[in-house]
Amino acid sequence: MSRASQIERIIAKGQLVPLVFMQDAVAASQTDAQLLVAEVASAAANSVDGYVMPFEGEVVAVTARLSAAATAGSLTVGATVGGTEETSPALSITTEQSASETTLRGTATFSAGDVIGAEITTDASWDATTADLVVVVWVLLHLDGI
Repeated sequence: MSRASQIERIIAKGQLVPLVFMQDAVAASQTDAQLLVAEVASAAANSVDGYVMPFEGEVVAVTARLSAAATAGSLTVGATVGGTEETSPALSITTEQSASETTLRGTATFSAGDVIGAEITTDASWDATTADLVVVVWVLLHLDGI
């Protein structure tokens, strides 16, 4: 078996990356509550609530899964860029256990160094208060030029 005399370096121009966020026992009447990267039962006010992006890119999807479905109320889920919630992609959950939403490329862009997070809002009638929540914000990192 002969070795090639020239090594060719091939890299994708983009990488799809899942960013995972969680909350235990999703309470009712939350407004723009930042989800944490690593959930603990008694989260401190300064817990980690986002990922610093090493490259520019864009949010392309949000997915969510609850450990139990609600029978009343609503839960909205959105990605944040620099602490500001993006309008798309976003989820609106009522009695489902799972939800997903994609968005068009170029809709929710970010720069290298921006912090990507996730936040939720529940109304007063949300009754899945013992359900745990996992949210994945899917980002496409632009790797051009490296």
